Amino acid sequence: MPLNMRFRFSPAKDGLVKVLGPLETEIMQILWEDERSTVKKVHRRLAQERDIAYTTVMTTMSRLSEKGVLNRHREGLAYVYSPAITEEDFVQLVVRQVLDGLLDDYSDTAIEYMVDYLARNNPGELERLQQVIQSRTGGL
Repeated sequence: MPLNMRFRFSPAKDGLVKVLGPLETEIMQILWEDERSTVKKVHRRLAQERDIAYTTVMTTMSRLSEKGVLNRHREGLAYVYSPAITEEDFVQLVVRQVLDGLLDDYSDTAIEYMVDYLARNNPGELERLQQVIQSRTGGL
């Protein structure tokens, strides 16, 4: 997935807003749902919930296209946008990039924290992690 996307990771925020801005996230949710759309249609949907300028939506969608998250092509007088990556693939890409960064620089701390976190908050997932480790190491 060759996205030229660079993002800031904001762990205190919820969902995809951790890596995309709030408006970018809303736009991507609309396009992942609709599969293709114009700025006009996306603006119309967003404007039902809040006061937002057409040019703000247009600029944000253009930037998402420049980042490689949206595809853009002209149909008649309008640009039509579609996701360049599925939501699932995007989430996998983000998780990979975040974990690669943490494990590259702080592997001991990251691994210990992940195990402690799972033990405290989700013992079932900790058991699943043990099974994954055993399957990868041949039960060593």
